[in-house]
Amino acid sequence: MRLRYHFLCGIVVSGLLFGSQPASAAGSALEPSVVLASSGSTAAAVPVPKELVRITDVTNIRQSPNLEAPVLKKAQPGQTYAILDTVAGPGGDWHKVLLGEDKTAYVASWVVETAGNQPDSPSTGSQETPDKSRTILNIIDVTNIRAEPSLDGAILAKAQPGQTYTATGTEGAWYKVALANGKTAYIAGWVVTSTTLAGDTAQSADGQVYIYHSHNRESWKNVAGSKSGSSVDDPKTNITLVGLELGKILQKKGISAITANDDIAGRLVLKNLSFSQSYSESRKTLQEAMNTNPSLSYFFDIHRDADVPYNQTTATINGKKYARIMFIIGTGNPRYEDNAAFAEALNKLLEKKYPGLSRGVLVKSAHQGNGEYNQSLSPYSLLLEFGGVNNTLEENKRTAEAFADVFADYYASVQSKSK
Repeated sequence: MRLRYHFLCGIVVSGLLFGSQPASAAGSALEPSVVLASSGSTAAAVPVPKELVRITDVTNIRQSPNLEAPVLKKAQPGQTYAILDTVAGPGGDWHKVLLGEDKTAYVASWVVETAGNQPDSPSTGSQETPDKSRTILNIIDVTNIRAEPSLDGAILAKAQPGQTYTATGTEGAWYKVALANGKTAYIAGWVVTSTTLAGDTAQSADGQVYIYHSHNRESWKNVAGSKSGSSVDDPKTNITLVGLELGKILQKKGISAITANDDIAGRLVLKNLSFSQSYSESRKTLQEAMNTNPSLSYFFDIHRDADVPYNQTTATINGKKYARIMFIIGTGNPRYEDNAAFAEALNKLLEKKYPGLSRGVLVKSAHQGNGEYNQSLSPYSLLLEFGGVNNTLEENKRTAEAFADVFADYYASVQSKSK
């Protein structure tokens, strides 16, 4: 995956995220730069980076150039970051890199490689993406999708971290994308990472997976911050980490996946809504995503089951513990048979490849729960229960890897039949 930062001359970048542009930017003649804002300080222009740092192994990105500094994130092999500066620190030199629009961090120079700016990144002029390859844009910060390749362009939508778009070409430092309504829009090249899929792999861009969590704070007994009554929740260590893991693994397998990070539980509190309205709130998130990304096809709402005995929600496969999966289908959807058929197909593959991992397909009516679970939006929409409150995050992550493996097989068979 390559992280590409490209900057426009005479433009104040802060307008990208907030939809405004300082008056002083108009008609200015600044050297190409990016404006980095830090809390409590005046924004300073930094020269456009000339090099990229390429991650070769899982690497800590730190707050300051010191091995004792807090870890801001773990970079994955193949990712690249724009280098702003190189400074001396304990143990050797450190690269100061850009994490996003206004975020900087440090990575040790002795655990990475450096390279010049990639030649196939957006450049001056306009070019179209080759017919036999697809460039998938991964949003890394909340950013505006604009009607023109300019910070003055009208805002058509707001992209969220984790969302992906398929680039149809480039114009200057901007990627061109197509929205659901057929309109052409633009995303700045410096607020995304990009993955180029070539040959047969490129077909996966037409079947993107959307991962979300209607009950996003569901956690596990061994780590949950809240265990009041039957509730086992946590605002940070929760089921969303399983969704992130699944999304990452699918991306590595060449299947484009959007991992939503919406705090549905928090929205219910703010709107003074009951817990039973979780699916109504998450439905809004799905519909917005579908409107801005027409290639979405598969929808997985990942949950954690309740206080079911550990021996019922856990499988041991090759000496390792896994959180078992149960597929939930609601009959409130008039075409629920389509969703059920999809669930049965995956369940069959799961039982064959990982015996004992599945708890089967459970069909529920409105008298037994929500009854619809947003499954009317797509025949490939599922609610998945990963383990229960007595499982662990580690067990769930193993299950995410197994499920990604099975879904990749299913998707490959679908692609093969469509050719």
